Amino acid sequence: MSFQLLLSSVWAKAWPIIIAILFFGVIIFIHEFGHFITAKLFGVKVNEFAIGMGPTLLKKQGKETKYALRLFPIGGFCAMEGESEESGDERAYCNKKLWQRMIIILAGAFMNILLGLILCFVLSATTDLVGTNTIAGFYENATSNVNGGLEEGDRIVKIDGKRVFSDYDISFLMQRNESGKYNFEVKRDGKNIDLEGVEFQRRTSGNFTYSNDLEISSLSSKMKKQGLEDGDIILAVNGKEVKDGSELGEAIGADDDYVIDFTVERNRGEVRVDGVKMNVATVLDFSILGEEPNFVNVITSGFGSAVSMSRIVYISLFDLLRGHYGFSEMAGPIGTISVISEIATTETEETINWSGMLMMMALVTINIGLFNLLPIPALDGGHFFFMLVELIFRKPIPAKYENWIHAAGMVLLLLFMVIISASDIWKLISGVGFY
Repeated sequence: MSFQLLLSSVWAKAWPIIIAILFFGVIIFIHEFGHFITAKLFGVKVNEFAIGMGPTLLKKQGKETKYALRLFPIGGFCAMEGESEESGDERAYCNKKLWQRMIIILAGAFMNILLGLILCFVLSATTDLVGTNTIAGFYENATSNVNGGLEEGDRIVKIDGKRVFSDYDISFLMQRNESGKYNFEVKRDGKNIDLEGVEFQRRTSGNFTYSNDLEISSLSSKMKKQGLEDGDIILAVNGKEVKDGSELGEAIGADDDYVIDFTVERNRGEVRVDGVKMNVATVLDFSILGEEPNFVNVITSGFGSAVSMSRIVYISLFDLLRGHYGFSEMAGPIGTISVISEIATTETEETINWSGMLMMMALVTINIGLFNLLPIPALDGGHFFFMLVELIFRKPIPAKYENWIHAAGMVLLLLFMVIISASDIWKLISGVGFY
């Protein structure tokens, strides 16, 4: 009986990870299949098509292509004849026309983005109500609808100058501005109207969850670095005793300087954790109009969601470069699989959270597709950049120089991958990133 309980416990922890790896594998497969199918279409000889990296687990030799499944689910490759060196084979990649090589190199990213778009269509088609950009109404004590602010029926066009393509954009764009004041452009009675300084309430919030007995879990690395730990039981906030979730939420929300002193129970002792800097959350005080799914709004919503996710990728990249996010908030393949596995389970842990899984999968596949298009050596975008140079100057850069540049880029990418993977592993062990 104990063995069965142990097996059941192991399986309960393992199956979300297995599903996450399978989902990640599908994303990798779609990308490499894009290169593979277009290479075959143009008659390029493909030596190996592999999913995963490292030692080979399974392999099958086709007529000319070896198909392989490798140990580490962190990538894959489609090895074409003449891809990284000169080849006398007329079917070699290097001997194909420039426009054909351009299509082959872009096909992987295209397939990732296409998969993301299809998933967005599926999500829109299977939801009870399709989200819109139109305000349905306001909650009690709302502030955004006073003093010439928003009105019921307004269709949100822009927030702080950035276009709103879907309902996902509303929360994403508003969370980037912590001032509580936003500039809106709305469509009202057929006219576009600019609303400046629309004010929302702000509340102190913590990036953690807690149980009914106020035991902290899912702490962010930022909160852990400030002294809190998973398993701490909150006893008081700013010196005021709290007994349940309602009192805790009220005490945290009432704080106005976004810095809180906690008293917690840890290892059967009482510990003070002072000066914890909390997150600032804008209170979204209106609801969004939902529509019954139909062909038109499913297509419109699907495209809008895909565009929103695409923009999230590059806006987040620029925010990262500007220092808005720390290194510890980044995630590599290991961290991504961990996040997907957490999303896979519902609160009851008995069924799969398909909606959350598909949403995350759409975001990840679009992210991978767009990231691969960046003009960075060793990435598809880096290869495409050299093709553009060849197209403009009617002469390719000597292969040996291009290979040196891509090799250097690959070394830097692998080094970055090692660092980010090490950070992912360290976060899984300690819950805190490197910095």
